[in-house]
Amino acid sequence: MDTTKKHDWGLIVAGILLVVCAFFFLVAPGLTLVTITAIAGAAFLVSGVFDIINYVRFHKIMNLSGWAIAYAVLDIVIGLMFLIHPLALAGVIPWMIGAFFIIFGVFEIVGSFTVKKTGVPLWGWMLFSGIVSVLCGLTFFVWPAALSIFLSVFILMRGVSLVFYGWNANKAMLA
Repeated sequence: MDTTKKHDWGLIVAGILLVVCAFFFLVAPGLTLVTITAIAGAAFLVSGVFDIINYVRFHKIMNLSGWAIAYAVLDIVIGLMFLIHPLALAGVIPWMIGAFFIIFGVFEIVGSFTVKKTGVPLWGWMLFSGIVSVLCGLTFFVWPAALSIFLSVFILMRGVSLVFYGWNANKAMLA
């Protein structure tokens, strides 16, 4: 290990790039949603292609049903829709993520009361987290650009953290 290095410049550069992206996302929330749509489209497409490849390779061994191939084709179709029409679907992404947050939050709220019965003190945090999730989900429905802002804040925090970690890398290695 080279302890003569004062800083980890890779982390610093990555952090600076994330900070720049965060500010870009803050000033262009619509473009951020289009970017998220394109990334989601690519993910669906890749997932579908690999599901088909795995179906062909393993359907006899694992006794996979035709539903597995139907799911793979659906992934590909959704991926292509997202990639071909990102502007049209960018408006739907916040609602999809909002619905996920609401469903997740409700499950967490219900789960918190189950955990409370066991006497584990974690239940209060679960309840709080569930309420925040539901509120975030509702916010995405009412104000779709909020998704872009939340994402920007997260990326900004991560970028600043990476710069900090990179700047103090040598101290951490010597500790």
